[in-house]
Amino acid sequence: MKIQIMRKLLLKNIKKYKNLHKGAPLFSTSIRAGFQNLIEDDIEKRISLDREFEIQSPSTFVFHISGDSMVNLGIYEGDLAVVKKTTDINDKDIVIANIDGTYTIKIYRIKNDKIWLEAANPDYKNIYPKFKLDIFGKVTGITRKIK
Repeated sequence: MKIQIMRKLLLKNIKKYKNLHKGAPLFSTSIRAGFQNLIEDDIEKRISLDREFEIQSPSTFVFHISGDSMVNLGIYEGDLAVVKKTTDINDKDIVIANIDGTYTIKIYRIKNDKIWLEAANPDYKNIYPKFKLDIFGKVTGITRKIK
């Protein structure tokens, strides 16, 4: 009986918000990972991940991440990297780069006119271009699905 009542309330709330606007609702109430917190019926605003990451822009691309060279920055295998194609790159930006013919995601480093790519995992050495380094773009966001 309780399950049926809860299900009806859930369906009612889903129908209530389903057709309001495009995008997912962002609640102003934060969710605590520790002790319980009551969720208030208080939507701060609606957000669209397309709009937040400028996915609709012709200069924005999404790449699947493979490997573990960026784990200390919270970038894991299977994540999606949102990348803005740009030449405006600064020291310590996370970039997608083609170094000597191979694409990679790394931290762009420059000091005293010397350029290299740095991993966010101590198991990986810095990468110095032998022949050519092309920066495809700057990583502007990372997203992942929780299974």
